[in-house]
Amino acid sequence: MARGQFAAYLNANAKRMSPEVVSAVQELIYPDDIFFCSSPEEGDLAARTILDRGYPTVFTGGGDGTAVSLINDVWMCVRDTGREMPKVGILSLGTGNAMARLVSSGSPLADLKSYVANPSMDTLEMGMVESGGRLFPFGGLGVDAQILADYLSVKQGIGAGVLKPIFQNVGGYFLAFFGVTAPRTIANLLAGREAIVRVINIDQPAYRILDDGSAGQEYAPGAVLYEGPFLMLMAGTCPYYGYGMKVLPFADLRPDAFNLRMVGISSAKALANLPTIWTGDYRDPGILDFYCRSVRIELSDPSPCQQGGDLVGTPTRLHFRHVPRVVKLLRFI
Repeated sequence: MARGQFAAYLNANAKRMSPEVVSAVQELIYPDDIFFCSSPEEGDLAARTILDRGYPTVFTGGGDGTAVSLINDVWMCVRDTGREMPKVGILSLGTGNAMARLVSSGSPLADLKSYVANPSMDTLEMGMVESGGRLFPFGGLGVDAQILADYLSVKQGIGAGVLKPIFQNVGGYFLAFFGVTAPRTIANLLAGREAIVRVINIDQPAYRILDDGSAGQEYAPGAVLYEGPFLMLMAGTCPYYGYGMKVLPFADLRPDAFNLRMVGISSAKALANLPTIWTGDYRDPGILDFYCRSVRIELSDPSPCQQGGDLVGTPTRLHFRHVPRVVKLLRFI
């Protein structure tokens, strides 16, 4: 056990953060180098301490929210001070673990043990999307964020007791969708209440993505990429959402752009084609993909927005900007 060589940034509230896991981590990383965080304030303090001590590598233990929080906290300090960003190892101890899909074997303790015993220089350099000063690897507006909001609301209301196990996996999201989100969406359609979104390309050219992932039509700064009703608007540099759902299949193909996806198909059509949507293989004229560096999003009505799996409000105006080479993720696979 080498003191000061590695740090661990652990979410005390993570789904799989059991006493057994904590004990296993403490056997591999010196206890003074382990930071347990249960609030944003604790996370910010831990990030500053990690930078002050100069750890070259930090492991995050939790879900996507834990990794994204650490990266944001450290990135802001690095941006302000000019210090070097540590390498980040993602231990998949949370619920969705979208980012871990890119670099993890799926066994977090095995990943940690093998790396501590034999550190590797194999990393994945990852850019992210920035909005309002916050970085995120994936995010969205529309039904996906509404499902998350409804999931959290239902979980708080009834997700306890005998129903608690359902809300510890993807079943809770389906329950929220069929029980709350879908009925509301259908009612809004029948009443003619459809939100309209306008996406304007700014600063640099954007490109329509062809079915094979290559760049097609070019859009100059100021061009409107999309205007009309929508089911979902998604953006990111990570192709996955939680549970291996590859909803942004072109997100990691270009290091200089993020994948913007406009979904205009109906909820019924999306459900009917869920298996191929899940694997990222589904194509439809109602799904438009773009390589973008900077866009402005204008909504006719406030819409829930999620970034990195966390709700961040119900905006009507947003600016998404690509930030290259944010972090080097340790690759365990």
